[in-house]
Amino acid sequence: MGKKKSKNQLNTGGVPNGVHNTKKEAALPPLGNKLGSASFTAINTLTKPALFSFYDDDITKNEGNVYDKALLSNASQLEMVPPSATARHERSLYAKIINTIAAFFILFIAGILFPMISECLFDNDQLAKGDIVSFLKHGIEIKNKIVAEPDMVPDWAVFGTEGVIFGSIVPFIDSFVRYQHQPKTRSSVYKNTLGSFIRCSNTLLGLIFGIRKLEWSSSLQAAGAWSLLNIVLWLFFDGTLTVFFPGLVIGALSAFTCSQCFSQLSLALYFIDFYFFGFLMFSKLGRYLFN
Repeated sequence: MGKKKSKNQLNTGGVPNGVHNTKKEAALPPLGNKLGSASFTAINTLTKPALFSFYDDDITKNEGNVYDKALLSNASQLEMVPPSATARHERSLYAKIINTIAAFFILFIAGILFPMISECLFDNDQLAKGDIVSFLKHGIEIKNKIVAEPDMVPDWAVFGTEGVIFGSIVPFIDSFVRYQHQPKTRSSVYKNTLGSFIRCSNTLLGLIFGIRKLEWSSSLQAAGAWSLLNIVLWLFFDGTLTVFFPGLVIGALSAFTCSQCFSQLSLALYFIDFYFFGFLMFSKLGRYLFN
């Protein structure tokens, strides 16, 4: 242990006042725009051990240099740390691939179940059981034309593929209109949750049950009431134009492709109502899975 310094040396660190201040200011490199020499001096004064000044310069010189370098290194590393919000929202390419595969798989399963639900829709007048699913069966006809051996591809695979297409349309459109970059309010986040999709699915089952069990005076009355209700349900569950217009197109396409089999206006409205709401349901599921 070195000899103790005099009282004057304790105040000046063992060197004359002018030399001491000059050396110390020269040894303080700036740490960028955020940490300057004044900040470094304050940090160094507060964090350096209090008994450091009791020893001679030949003892404290090496230790002080090492301590100062370590402090500078830690401060520079703190400047290079990215913001926590950015690090939290960044996902690796591997995670995105896994998420996309899982989304396609879930939409494929939903597409297989959707025809089973559509077969349950019928009323007590003109709409017979299994009429609504005829639009989905057009995919089977296309499969039989383009596949060399149609028996190698089961029908449920066609329905699953249609589910993937229905659920991917709106997220694909959203990527062009920059829907996900818009400010997310509490209501918009609430509408794109798994719970919102489950409520939408339960609503579709309730509509099918009401069409089947209520005593309608005609199929046109039931289909017209559902058309008016669809507008309210669209505003409640979603309210975006990226769902409204594609849903109308798919509903009109289903009514047009099946118009040769069903010429009544009520049946055309049934197709538009069912596939508009079905597209709304798949759109909510797709947004939840992809976003």
